[in-house]
Amino acid sequence: EEVGYSSIGRSQPQPPGAGASFGPMGLPTEAALVGAGAVPGAILRFGVSEIAKQHNVGPAAILALNVVGSFALGSLAGNGAARRANLLLGVGFCGAFTTFSTFSVDTLTMLQRGQNSRAAAYVLCSNLLSIGAAAAGHRLTLPPPILRALRPPGG
Repeated sequence: EEVGYSSIGRSQPQPPGAGASFGPMGLPTEAALVGAGAVPGAILRFGVSEIAKQHNVGPAAILALNVVGSFALGSLAGNGAARRANLLLGVGFCGAFTTFSTFSVDTLTMLQRGQNSRAAAYVLCSNLLSIGAAAAGHRLTLPPPILRALRPPGG
């Protein structure tokens, strides 16, 4: 079974070859959905980053963006969102809103400045909090156990 970001929300088997290079909606439609989600995600990330620079809290803002984005993506995964929602909100918005590259450069900068303990804490907090947020988002969007038990087999 396919695992990873692109498999989130695939509640039904895909037709043969549908996931190889693009899905069943066609590349132009899927690319447009990703782009439509990416624009507001990138603008929001840029705005938060600029405000963080003004208040001299850059890495903390990136940590917050990544944790919030992880929660949002975990929520999409937990509720079994449709492919269109995953492309728009998961790949597009969350992909542009969160930023592993900035996290990596911030960590490298701390290491280059000899701030090894700060860098280690940043890496540890970023990973633990982001994974925890993704798990919480996933868990909060799952139906309660009683509803899962009442679901018909295969449904």
